[in-house]
Amino acid sequence: MTDRWGPALYVLLCLIWGSTWLVIKVGYGGLGPFNVAGLRFLIAGALMAVVAQATGARWPRGRPEWTAVGVVGLMMFAGDYGLIYWAEQYIESGLTAVLFATLPLMTLFISRAYIPGERITTAKLASSVLAVAGTVALFADQLRLDAATVRPMVAVLGAVLCAAVASVVSKRDAHDIPSATLTSSSMFVGAVVLVLAALAHGEGFHLPADGGTWAAVAYLALAGSVLAFLIYFSLLKTWTVLSLSFISVFTPVIALLLGSFFLREPLTLAKAGGAVLILVAVVLANRPAT
Repeated sequence: MTDRWGPALYVLLCLIWGSTWLVIKVGYGGLGPFNVAGLRFLIAGALMAVVAQATGARWPRGRPEWTAVGVVGLMMFAGDYGLIYWAEQYIESGLTAVLFATLPLMTLFISRAYIPGERITTAKLASSVLAVAGTVALFADQLRLDAATVRPMVAVLGAVLCAAVASVVSKRDAHDIPSATLTSSSMFVGAVVLVLAALAHGEGFHLPADGGTWAAVAYLALAGSVLAFLIYFSLLKTWTVLSLSFISVFTPVIALLLGSFFLREPLTLAKAGGAVLILVAVVLANRPAT
């Protein structure tokens, strides 16, 4: 199915994760970063478990598969999202997007070291650099650097590393685990760690107090987590890790268009140029190997 519908699912994934930027921007109801991330993945993991049970998907078995689940849960859902949510309290989303645009470059080198047969080609390297350049142009008007941004910037780069490692481990070591059970089990691992982090960080664990926040969390759990990661892990079985990593730089373009339409954010020539560079990078990265 993913072979036939792969490109359409890729675009759908970009649209979903692009829209989550807007949902996050309009409000989380004052919940702490680890609290809200933990709640998101607790809900998503439970819903995904229902899907897995209904479809008869087998759960991970044996030490190697459960180890892979643990690594993906810790790195992808606890490490990646926990660090991003924490960092975005202190730096603007534009700077976060620029730093996270290094994901294809990070993924390129980690997959080369961990996945047999992966090569660093001129096209792969060029597309990764273009992605960073395009994202810088996209958010050039938001980039403000000072001493206070160093720690959150390092946190975002840590999130990039976590995301790259999780994707590569999933590709190599969790390939035979059904997408539904891989998604559910790894989300539960991440959610538990995030809730513990919320308690240790002094946030506590609270439920949203208003309908708007519940709506945001529900959308992020249902569309941004259950549907998105089910598609992501399904595509990862047949697509390269590098190709999927470019979703991280394509989603800001979607977010930019949504922000312009719903929030009346202005489109500038630099942003348009950045979007074009990103599109070129995505096309270059997804060209069939010759």
